[in-house]
Amino acid sequence: MCTGAILLFGIKRLVVGEATTFAGDLDAFRSRGVEVVLLDDPRCQDLMKTFQERFPAVWAEDIGVTVA
Repeated sequence: MCTGAILLFGIKRLVVGEATTFAGDLDAFRSRGVEVVLLDDPRCQDLMKTFQERFPAVWAEDIGVTVA
């Protein structure tokens, strides 16, 4: 959904807080002319790690993984 919306609406710049806990495919945006700004903010990494640990089922659902 997010990728589709960015490309569909012609968003020119994508600011990413961090790409360590979930890298995604930032090159897919770059290859379509989207400027990707990667902050590598440790606070964002901490937030993502905490969320993944506290809510693993929600995280799995968000990224499209089925949890048994």
